[in-house]
Amino acid sequence: MPVDVRIIVTDAPPLITLAAAQGLDYLLYPDLPVLIPDAVFYEATNAAGKLGAQEIIAWYRAHPNAVHIEPTEAFRDATALANMRGGRMAKDLGERAAVEVVRTYPLSDHERALLLSDDRDAERLVVIDPGKLILLTTWDYLRQLEAAQRIQSADAVIEEVRRVGRNPPLRDLWSQHDPEIREAVKGILTRPAGPRSTER
Repeated sequence: MPVDVRIIVTDAPPLITLAAAQGLDYLLYPDLPVLIPDAVFYEATNAAGKLGAQEIIAWYRAHPNAVHIEPTEAFRDATALANMRGGRMAKDLGERAAVEVVRTYPLSDHERALLLSDDRDAERLVVIDPGKLILLTTWDYLRQLEAAQRIQSADAVIEEVRRVGRNPPLRDLWSQHDPEIREAVKGILTRPAGPRSTER
């Protein structure tokens, strides 16, 4: 039986980085469902003038069948509290929402999730289910798209992001994965696009 895979963006920086490079569609290239916890989406888009915010909102609206905002109790409760008492959302809200999604999203025996994160603490998410969760940074993801010939140059994407004033981390988690996982991810990124490719 084939393995089903989805991408879960567990913090805002990957979205902001790809938006800054006009590259949010890169998340759609493997033709996988893309899940974003509601608090992560909020953190990336809550300020209209924030770098990439409008691009992220427009991209989400343009791909309703491929990009899904996952509701969480953490965000619902924080929003209700903020409305009652005023004040800002907690700084770790996105992280708590991501943990909730990863813990509660129903992955069957034949499903895996690519966790896309630039948070140095994200590795503890994998502990929830190390057999089904594969953690990649934005840099890892771009380099593997380049290796799969889905984009021309990961370096060029990073240079474009730097040109607009953002300095994304170039942290490598890819080399820490065992060869079997790396081969599985390569297979995911090189497989032919399915029906959702017509959205792009």
